[in-house]
Amino acid sequence: MADFGGFPQILSLFYATFHPTEGTKVLYQVPPGSVVRSTDSSAFNTPLFDFESINSYIIPKSQLCNKLLTIRVNNYRIVSHPVHIWGSSYARNSFLFNFCFVFHKNADISAYNPVVRKLSKMFQALEEQNKFLSSSLMNEGLKSIVDQIFEDLNNYCECFIPIDEANSINIKLFPLHRPPPRIKAFHVPISTVQLKAVMDVNWDPTMEKIVEFIDGINSVRKIAELADTDYGLTRKCIQHLMYYGCVIVVDIFQFSNYYACTADISALAKDRHLGDECQSYVASPGAKKRNVCDLLELYCSLHNGQTLKEWYIANRDQLRGIDIRRFISFGIIKGIIYRVNIFPVLEDINVSAANPTDKQLLRLTKKTKHFDDICTDIQIPRKQALQSLEAYGDVVLVRA
Repeated sequence: MADFGGFPQILSLFYATFHPTEGTKVLYQVPPGSVVRSTDSSAFNTPLFDFESINSYIIPKSQLCNKLLTIRVNNYRIVSHPVHIWGSSYARNSFLFNFCFVFHKNADISAYNPVVRKLSKMFQALEEQNKFLSSSLMNEGLKSIVDQIFEDLNNYCECFIPIDEANSINIKLFPLHRPPPRIKAFHVPISTVQLKAVMDVNWDPTMEKIVEFIDGINSVRKIAELADTDYGLTRKCIQHLMYYGCVIVVDIFQFSNYYACTADISALAKDRHLGDECQSYVASPGAKKRNVCDLLELYCSLHNGQTLKEWYIANRDQLRGIDIRRFISFGIIKGIIYRVNIFPVLEDINVSAANPTDKQLLRLTKKTKHFDDICTDIQIPRKQALQSLEAYGDVVLVRA
């Protein structure tokens, strides 16, 4: 099934209402015959599904009205927001209607949910104002509206239809991204786009200041210091950039770090595109690209019992022409290696006897934080933090 503008295609759009004597009826459908049989010359030979089997959910009981409903039938998913309006001017003192969107059962319809809800509420307001839906005078106009909504959303991902001088349909599809993970002080943002190229005058002042320091080396805390910006605002800006896929974050690169392979390491050998990307990304400027098999062997030699410095010394000859920082970053970003964090464990400590800096260090240790988190928070080197902890007893280092 093809996607249009990154959004799933609407297979059918129909408008249904409840008739006082005939029950649930589909008044308009596009394409013709997609929901119920039609005499139109361009109609489907067979509807996409059996409408009679689900009509009680298209115009449901009042308890299910004014809520977003999703129905799955055969290979299709129907998304709607049925509306129930009470009023003495209607037969049975009520008017029920529903605009329904039909998609393939596996389509990601998250971007359509707010559109379906907005459309129903807008038509509810029009009905309450001037009987836009229930008036027979509006029937032909409503049919053309349904047709245009279907065509415009599928082809342009947005729709603007004037209704009258005061009302119009104005809807647009927006991608819905997952919330980014919480940004920590020790995270290092790496840009995936040319940030300066997409900047404009409307950017947040903090964002403008920090962009030049996002270089794949500086941590979030360091960026805030270099840009002379508030750390909290800097973190929110990085999180905003991450939400839109403009940056990704990795841990601070240090030769004292430990790394190991993940179960996905075999993808480097199986996925030709990934292998080509790795060859180009990790090569030092002016150096010849290395064979994928050599790169795979180097990744596989990483393990949690050896620091990156020790690994580098052991593989120095094989690492000629390879940018170590980019080599590690690529593995982390693609999920073929992972960072082995070190957690200091210290028991039975009298915090009150420590100096202010050590008190903060000891409290952070009790919160099961790893060294990157601890050292970035109190801004001291790992070696100094470990020496301070050892002054209060035996320190157990747990790698995970």
